[in-house]
Amino acid sequence: MNKPLKNDEVAGILTQMQRFWIKWRDCVAEDNFDKWDSVIEDANQIMEAHGVRMVRKWEGPCPVTEEEAVTAPLVNWFLDQLEARSRKGAEE
Repeated sequence: MNKPLKNDEVAGILTQMQRFWIKWRDCVAEDNFDKWDSVIEDANQIMEAHGVRMVRKWEGPCPVTEEEAVTAPLVNWFLDQLEARSRKGAEE
């Protein structure tokens, strides 16, 4: 994907991310939460639905270009938030 996303494409991604968040935000903090495979499956479905783009990443002395899911930064941020809630719930 080498062109900017259209407004309706961005809105669609954000709607999917909101549904993902609402689905998992509270239950990950429950004792003995054992549905991480389902969380990851949902996250992967979102990433697969919107294709990939080429990104430049620094590895060593020079940048390399590799494919990354368009939604990967958002999905990974939400997964980090869910994981943090899960750890906090386990501490309580």
